Amino acid sequence: MSDHYIAIKLATLLVVVYAATRGDLPEKWCAAAIGAEALLDLLLHVMIGHRTFTEFEPSRMVFDIAVACVFMAIGLRANRLYPSAMAATQIVAVIGSVPLLLSNEGWGLAYWAMTNVPLYILLVLLAGGTLAHGRRLARIGPYNCWSPRADGSFQFI
Repeated sequence: MSDHYIAIKLATLLVVVYAATRGDLPEKWCAAAIGAEALLDLLLHVMIGHRTFTEFEPSRMVFDIAVACVFMAIGLRANRLYPSAMAATQIVAVIGSVPLLLSNEGWGLAYWAMTNVPLYILLVLLAGGTLAHGRRLARIGPYNCWSPRADGSFQFI
């Protein structure tokens, strides 16, 4: 494994643990989605080997779509703004797979950039959102982390 791959997995682990321990439910759900995708990616890396980004990988697109759906659901219900930005960032990762799906010629670098760079943005958004939650909690005390439903309930699902 390359030093870059190990560094990004370590950064992912640190942000996921930080969000899961310091955040409320929206941060924990976002951390779980990122952590699950990172773990599945690591398992595929160990089982299949290093990706070359020269051909379309269905697993990458499936993971990205699943995580985008989770972020969209959280973004619609959470009493926060950053999950919507995370959903938009993850949609970029999903769109990044489309050109290589349609044509295999010359899209390797773009495929890598559009499917991997969003993770860096997601980590910054999750860490920043968790930090903002902590500051808000210290400033105003406990607050509802989910937007209320029309019937007045505050459940996520």
